[in-house]
Amino acid sequence: MTTFYLVRHGETMWNKEHRLQGWLDSPLSENGISNAKKLQEHLREIEFAAAFSSSSGRAKETLQILVGDRQLPIYHADDLREIFLGDWQGKTVEDIIKTQRLDYELYTDYPAQFIATHTESFGAVTERAMYMLKEIADKFPEENVLIVSHAVTIKCVVNAILGRSINQLWSEPFIHGTSVTIIERSEHQLLVKDIGNIQHLQ
Repeated sequence: MTTFYLVRHGETMWNKEHRLQGWLDSPLSENGISNAKKLQEHLREIEFAAAFSSSSGRAKETLQILVGDRQLPIYHADDLREIFLGDWQGKTVEDIIKTQRLDYELYTDYPAQFIATHTESFGAVTERAMYMLKEIADKFPEENVLIVSHAVTIKCVVNAILGRSINQLWSEPFIHGTSVTIIERSEHQLLVKDIGNIQHLQ
């Protein structure tokens, strides 16, 4: 059985500014670095066979903190990146609402009705992320694997494994920075064991 410890990257400077990142990037904030260090300590007793992150800088930075002095094979993968947000990338939510309120409200409140024109679709994110989990599980079939990814990507994976409709994409719990979602894969079946756990921050 493969057990994935799927972590959202730590808080970034753009997160603090309510600025959308997508495939663009910004460095971790002081809070993001601090919380990643807390998670590193929380995960200390768990043995990992490998560590993966998306190819985005904020995910790599978080993974580097989590791995610390462990001697692990480390991989970076485009398929673990956040949803591509096209024209919205680098803009604040406030700015987006001024010009594309309806589109943004569909994205945040009615995801099944959101039509991806300048962005990646939720379906495309789900497909690439689920494929990546399969690839990792095939390579590490009986081990724990640490993965740093992004909020929407993690939401898409959880939604798919639970067999929920896209309307339920934003269902609680919220995926906070450095939260841990645990997924097991046994005999080609995926099972969600925990979602968005932030015990290390409490």
